[in-house]
Amino acid sequence: MPLRQRLLPHKVIHIIRHKDFMITLLYVMAVTLFNVAGNMALASTEIHEHKARDIGKGTPVPKIQLSAFRDPIDGVNIHVEVGNYLLNAPDLVAITADNKVDGVLQGHAHVFVNGIKRQRLYGKDVHIPQTWLKKGVNQVAVSLNSHKHENWMSGDHNIVSSVFLDLTKQNIVLHYFTSQPINPTSQPIESNSEQIKSQHAHH
Repeated sequence: MPLRQRLLPHKVIHIIRHKDFMITLLYVMAVTLFNVAGNMALASTEIHEHKARDIGKGTPVPKIQLSAFRDPIDGVNIHVEVGNYLLNAPDLVAITADNKVDGVLQGHAHVFVNGIKRQRLYGKDVHIPQTWLKKGVNQVAVSLNSHKHENWMSGDHNIVSSVFLDLTKQNIVLHYFTSQPINPTSQPIESNSEQIKSQHAHH
């Protein structure tokens, strides 16, 4: 038996172990929150580098919501669900004066990984390879954009959704955010189909 355990009563040893565990837990939580905050700031900076364009008075506000699925071979797959929005490629654009088709806006999306713009998105699914991810917490953010690459905005807010992931965890989604949820009462889906932490901001 270690000298420390021989000299201390059992209850004192239990308290010390509990204290050590709590310190470790708080450290892990602090590191995770630091990574989340840092990634959020990076994505926000990158998104704001594009020009902004208001959706216009009387226009149905586009909605966006992400779901994350662990890819069985490499990285993660993101499903982008949109509402009041036609997600399409520039060569498929219906030329209209107000950028609308059947009363809703059209355009594409931009995909950001840890604050870096990785690609445009013309459909609802995107694969994020492991080479784009770092060890630990990662952020994937998707913004809705016009075909002139302007950020669609409603009021003072970009129309964007993001998900924070850690592929080393069983529940890979740590945090979820969308500025315009499709269904405010719904929960996004992750790879193990269990309920995850989420936060919706309504604007």
